[in-house]
Amino acid sequence: MGNSLSDYTDPVLLEALTECKPLLAEGISEYQLIKQLQAPPWLLFTGIELSEPLAMFQCHFALFNALYRLSEEWRQAGVGELDIHTLAIRLKPVTQSKAALTGHDGLKAYYLNWDNFTDTNSNDVNALLDDFWQRMAGQTLPASDVTAARSTLELESDLPLEPALVKKQYRKLLQQHHPDKGGSTAKAQAISQAYRVLCKVMD
Repeated sequence: MGNSLSDYTDPVLLEALTECKPLLAEGISEYQLIKQLQAPPWLLFTGIELSEPLAMFQCHFALFNALYRLSEEWRQAGVGELDIHTLAIRLKPVTQSKAALTGHDGLKAYYLNWDNFTDTNSNDVNALLDDFWQRMAGQTLPASDVTAARSTLELESDLPLEPALVKKQYRKLLQQHHPDKGGSTAKAQAISQAYRVLCKVMD
């Protein structure tokens, strides 16, 4: 399926994600998972320019669509269910609580509705990103997101989060992975996103 995003709900992506189950059990970021899917033998999400917001959104949507489908299959089979966030995707035991089962229904419904993929244009994506960061400013982040952000910025879990230190590490890693210097666009974006997360924690 190569470079096309339109058929990413087919069994190939689901099979690839199933093969990644050990990684999902350990917990993995969206960026790390995409890198796994881009590698042989799958070669998914190749040729996509992730520095372009619409392409980034479409890649993210296609992946999350498949993750929610797979999570439901695994939950019904008693295998487990996926806790799905951009910075941390983790396979966990099936939840018995009805409230827990419906906790992500809004997001699940969004990503399982393919119209949200086909009807979203570049202006919509920019508006979504602006809205996300505005809402994020008023919310407490999950501990898993903070842990994943620390990992992305290569900061030890027991190291105090000091603005000067975090900023220095962010600039160092961004310098190393910047696309203009031969680095990965997706990695640079993950570093920037992790820095935003930790800045929110330090506010």
